[in-house]
Amino acid sequence: MNNFDTNNILLKTMCPNNEMIADRLGNPSVMVYIPKYKMNQVVAGGSDKTHPAFIVNGAEIDGFYISKYQNTDVGGLGYSLPAAVPCNCVGIVSSNEKCAAKGRGWHLTTVQEWGAIALWCKKNGHLPYGNNEYGRDRRESIFKAIPVTNVSDGKNRVLTGTGPLSWSHDNTQAGIWDLNGNLSEWVGGFRVVFGEIQVLPGNDGADTNNSQEADSSAWRAIDAATGEYILPDGNGTTESSVKFDYIDDGLFGWGSRWVVSTEVKSRTDAIRRCDLSFIKCDDTIGAEAKELLVAFGMIVDDPLFDYREQYAYLNNGIPESFMYRGGYWGSGAFAGVFCWSSSAGRGYEYEGNGFRASYVPL
Repeated sequence: MNNFDTNNILLKTMCPNNEMIADRLGNPSVMVYIPKYKMNQVVAGGSDKTHPAFIVNGAEIDGFYISKYQNTDVGGLGYSLPAAVPCNCVGIVSSNEKCAAKGRGWHLTTVQEWGAIALWCKKNGHLPYGNNEYGRDRRESIFKAIPVTNVSDGKNRVLTGTGPLSWSHDNTQAGIWDLNGNLSEWVGGFRVVFGEIQVLPGNDGADTNNSQEADSSAWRAIDAATGEYILPDGNGTTESSVKFDYIDDGLFGWGSRWVVSTEVKSRTDAIRRCDLSFIKCDDTIGAEAKELLVAFGMIVDDPLFDYREQYAYLNNGIPESFMYRGGYWGSGAFAGVFCWSSSAGRGYEYEGNGFRASYVPL
């Protein structure tokens, strides 16, 4: 038995759902296994359909592995390692490349996978805390994590997995760390084109043959009436597709907010913020399409649940924007596992963005 096998046995003894998985170079990452579930197992009134995170290339999978920690760069690839310095100032393109280059089945965590974990957290009563206020969670006065030192940028990051148990997704040592804060994480399989939602169907973003960084013919819009994946027209104006519109209706005293519709009446090339609980689907959006957005963790399924002021950021006036999630070290109240932003294009990189890889045996 080699050292890799011994270390893996020790890891699984302490955390049965954790596993060290080697990439094509033989280098390990610490991963957390997420088993398959149906929508009605996490959403009250949900359908009997399998959550889309567990459907790859049209076939159901038993589960997927996600990095336990935000990824650190080792030789140009992303790795999930404890007490490591997480990548900072990376864009969607380089994040995807650092994951896909690890080998078949390795990929940038997708919107479907992130949504599956967010819904699991909500169902099990623990929305994780994290580094959303310069090394600490704004709601915790005592706990802090180990800061990143000797760097000129991103000095408010903390080393991966060094926060308290409240920073893991299941409130245990076996959980996924830093889904709230530290670094906003790019996710794959999703983009917005002039307000139109486009995805790689099911969880096809888990197959690196379907790279969202190429002008892939695999992208699909979502039919608002049926929830089916449909071929987009390329201009964000596909008939009857699901889109984001920005309106000013004074609802809840908010003044302006995002609404999910089949028509975009107001485009803006500026980033607009909206409390997650204020995003509504109008009557053009059918139950199946709405459930997809719930599955992605992009809209709320329970208006009475305390989502803790989590926010969505969106720009529906540009040709293409990708998604990052969770918030970063300075997000404060606007961070969390349900927090999302689709407001930055293909070439965008800024201080506070990171990523994590996931893995599906293919």
